[in-house]
Amino acid sequence: MLLYIAAKAFPLRTFVVRVQPNETIARIRAQLLHILYELGRDSEQFRLRYKGQYLRDAYTCEDYKISESALLKMIPLSSKAQSALDDISISGTSDAASSSTGLLPDVHEALTKEVRLFTRRERLLFHFKSLQYVLFMGSVLSFFSTHWYSAVWSVAIWAFAVKFSPSFTRYSGFIGKQSVYKTQFCVIYGTGSLASAAAFVYFATVEISRLAMHGCKNPSYPDTCSSAALYSAIFFCIHSICLLIAAILSWQLLWNMKVEYGDYVEKCLVQNRDIEQLMQAARQHGVKVPRIAAFELATMAAASDDNKFRIVAEGGLEVLTRLALCSDEPTQEHAVETLAELMTIPAIQDTFVEMGGVRTLTALLRSKNHRTVYQVASAISYIVSDSEENKSVVVAEHGLEDLCYAANTDNLACQRLIAGVFLELVFDTDIRNQIASLNTPAEALIKLCKSPDPETKKFALQTFELLAIESSDMICAQASDHCEELLKHLLELPSTTGDTKTYILAGKILLYFAENKQSCEMMLDEPNCKKSLMRYARCHDPIMQKVIVKIIFCTLESSDLRYKAEQLELGKILTDIRDQAVDRETWDMADQALQLLSSEDDILGMPEMSTKEKMDKMSAQPKVDELKREMGGSRSSLRSRVSLHSSTSGSLSDMTKEPQ
Repeated sequence: MLLYIAAKAFPLRTFVVRVQPNETIARIRAQLLHILYELGRDSEQFRLRYKGQYLRDAYTCEDYKISESALLKMIPLSSKAQSALDDISISGTSDAASSSTGLLPDVHEALTKEVRLFTRRERLLFHFKSLQYVLFMGSVLSFFSTHWYSAVWSVAIWAFAVKFSPSFTRYSGFIGKQSVYKTQFCVIYGTGSLASAAAFVYFATVEISRLAMHGCKNPSYPDTCSSAALYSAIFFCIHSICLLIAAILSWQLLWNMKVEYGDYVEKCLVQNRDIEQLMQAARQHGVKVPRIAAFELATMAAASDDNKFRIVAEGGLEVLTRLALCSDEPTQEHAVETLAELMTIPAIQDTFVEMGGVRTLTALLRSKNHRTVYQVASAISYIVSDSEENKSVVVAEHGLEDLCYAANTDNLACQRLIAGVFLELVFDTDIRNQIASLNTPAEALIKLCKSPDPETKKFALQTFELLAIESSDMICAQASDHCEELLKHLLELPSTTGDTKTYILAGKILLYFAENKQSCEMMLDEPNCKKSLMRYARCHDPIMQKVIVKIIFCTLESSDLRYKAEQLELGKILTDIRDQAVDRETWDMADQALQLLSSEDDILGMPEMSTKEKMDKMSAQPKVDELKREMGGSRSSLRSRVSLHSSTSGSLSDMTKEPQ
C-alpha cells in the first residue's frame, strides 16, 4: 500500500513510500532515510507521527491501523540550532563520522551498504540494457550465418528483454508495470540466454572444426572453407560471449534484487542494542547524544520485556529519571516514554517507587508538553493499578494536586488517562475520603465530565459515584461551589450522547442531587429539567427508568418541591415510564409515584431512606466491591480499559501509544 509522508522541513514536497500492512514502522523510516540521503539531508533526525501519536520502529502498520493512502507526519527530533549544540559521538573516534550524520553508527553503515547495493543495481540494469543493442545487431546478423534459423530465437530473446526488462533508479526504485515480475524476468531471461549461448557455442565449434579439417589453404575459400563458414564461426563466438555476459548480468540482478529498501536498516533500527553503550551515551553532557540515547532506549523498551529488565539492570531508572527532568523537551519526552514502558512490569514499579521516582512523575504532570503529560499519566496509571501501597505513595507525593492540574488539559488522550487514574485512586478508602474532603479534585472531575471523549466522561462519572456511594450528601458538599455547573452538565448530557451506560451513571448522580433538598430545588429550577429527565427515561433501560422514578419521588418529600414538580408536570414523565416500562417492578414504581403525585396527601410522614437504601431497594446501586466487578472485574482490568488501543491489542505497552 502507498503511504504519504508530509514534513515541515520540506513544505513543497510530499514523500511517497510503498509498504505492506505487516511491515514495521522501521521499514518506512528506512525508505525515508534513503530519500533524505538522495537529497543530501540524511543528517535529519526524525520520528513518524500518525493521528497524534508517535510511531515506534518495532510495531507494524497493522498495529497502528494505518490504512491505504494514509498521511503520516515526519517530526524532526530537534531543530538545526539545537542539533548544533552538541556534536559528541556516542562512543570513541570510530563513531565521529556517524555522529555528524545524526544516525547511530550501525544505522549509518547499513544505510550506506544499501545505497551501494542499489547503486550497483542501477548500474547493472544500465549495462544490461546497453548490451541489448549489441544483441539486437547480433540477432540481425544471425540471418547471414550458416545457421540462419538461430536468428528466430535470438530475436525472441531480445524482444522479451526489451518488453519485460525492469526499470530502476536509486531514488525512485522500480518503475513501471514490468517491474512487478522482475524476479520471473531474471530467471526466464537468464535461462533462455544461457541456452542460446550454449547453442551458439555449439555452432561455433562445428564451424571451427570444419575450418580446421579443411585447412583453408586456398585464399578463395572453396567448399567447406567458404567465407560464410568463416564469418559464422567468428560471429557465433562473439554472439555467445555477449549472451553469456547478458546471462551473468541477469543472475547478478536476481541476487541483487533480493534486497529491498530497508532490509539492512530495519534490522539495525529494531535490533537489541548494546545497553551499556546507550547508558554511557545517556550519561553524557550536552543535548544531541543523550537525546539519541533516550530515543533508542524508548524503542528498545517497547520491543520486549527482556529489554526492560536489561535497561533496569544497567541503572536505567536513575539515568532516565535524570533525563526526564532535563530542559531539552525531546529528551524529556523520550525518557518519560521509556519509563512508561518500564512501568508495565510490577517488579520494576516497586523498584521505581522505592527510589522516589514517583516524585519526578507527579512533577512532570505540570509540563507544557502534552505528549510528556500523556506518557507520565500512562506511567502513573500502571503504578496505581498494580499496588494499593503505590496509590498512597502517589498521593503522598502531591499527586492529587498535580493530577488536578493536568486534568485541565485539552488533549483528549491525556484526559482519558487522568480520569482513569482518579478512578483507580478512589477504590482506596483513605484516598476516597481525602478526595471527598477537598474541593480541587471535584473541580477536576467536573472538567473531565465535560470532556467530549465518552470514555473520559464515563471514568469521571464512575469516580463521582464511588465518592458519593457512602453518603448521599457527599456530591453536593464536595462540589458546593460548582454544584450548579455539574447539575447543568448532567441535565445537558442527553443532548450530547446516546450511550445508555453514561445515562445510568449520570442518572444515579442526579439522584444524589435530588435527595438533598437545596440541590433538588436547584435542579427543578433548571429550564431544561423536565426535558432532560424525559430523555433519560426514554432510553428504555429498566435501571435508568427506576432511577428517574426515584428522582421524582425525592421531589415529593416536601410541599414546596412537590409544588414545583407539579408545575413542571413531572407526572407526564411517570406516565411515559409506566407506558414504556420494560419490567413489572418499574411499572409498579411509576404507578405508585403517579398515585402519590395525584393525591392530596403528602409523603412527609414516610420513613426517610438514604440514597444507598433507595438504590439497594431497586437493586440498582451496588456496593463498592460490587461496583468494581461491574466495571471490569478488577483494577488491573480497569487499567486495560483506560488503554486507548485495548480494542486492537491486549499488550500493556499499547497504553503508551498516543492518539490525537
